[in-house]
Amino acid sequence: MPSSWDRYLNEQLKNPRVRRAFEEEARILNVGQALAGARKKRGLTQEQIARRIGTSAPQLSRTERRPEHATLRTLWRYADAVGMEIRFTLRPSRSTKPRPSKAGRAR
Repeated sequence: MPSSWDRYLNEQLKNPRVRRAFEEEARILNVGQALAGARKKRGLTQEQIARRIGTSAPQLSRTERRPEHATLRTLWRYADAVGMEIRFTLRPSRSTKPRPSKAGRAR
C-alpha cells in the first residue's frame, strides 16, 4: 500500500511542470549517485578520490550530493578517478517547441 508521501507525490506529478522539474532533478542526482556508487564499488574513500583529483573530501561529498554545483572539469576528473567516462550528447529534442530559459523570462 502506498504511503501518504507516495500518494502526495503521485498527485503532484500529474502537473506537467512539476513532473518536468522532478525528472530534471532526478537526472542530476543520478550523476552523483553513479559516481559515488563507482567509488564505493572500487573500495575507495572520498578522501582518496579527493587527493587524486586535487580537491577536498568535503567538496567531493558535495559533488556526490549536488553534482549540478560541480564544474564539468571536476566531474570528468572524478569519473576518470573511478574508471568511468562521462559522455554528453547534444541533439535536437523531441519537443518541437524549445523551453524558455530562466534568463529569457520577463519579471
